[in-house]
Amino acid sequence: MYLEFLPDGSIDCPLLIFSPSVPKETEQLYQALHDMVSVSGTSVDIHALPFISSVDGCKLSAQVVEQNLGVVLLNTLGVVLSDIKNHFTWKLTRQSWKKVLDLLHPFTLQDCHDDRYTRHQWLDETSNISVLISTGHRRW
Repeated sequence: MYLEFLPDGSIDCPLLIFSPSVPKETEQLYQALHDMVSVSGTSVDIHALPFISSVDGCKLSAQVVEQNLGVVLLNTLGVVLSDIKNHFTWKLTRQSWKKVLDLLHPFTLQDCHDDRYTRHQWLDETSNISVLISTGHRRW
């Protein structure tokens, strides 16, 4: 599954997109986020998961926080790194992460019934950088 940042080119941009979503990989993403929310702690480096291939060095960390901030570009957090343009932190409350898990579930092995059609789902639109998952290859 690819992780890509699209800064422009569509009225829906900027956005982070996971594509193509296949049930096995989506199940693994679901489990990593589920563990973050309920078992192991407060953050996970999504880009470092073995089934994620980052496009153009895109990095995304997920974090449980007290207030929903959505996707935040690392540079806006005051990090001084000259070549960072695609490094993000996705900051949601525990309750909001549970909603993201509910939205991901239909794309997992447990719930995927028909893979003949391209499907997509907005996972988060809290900030001006949205997050999308799609079963199709990006064609724009």
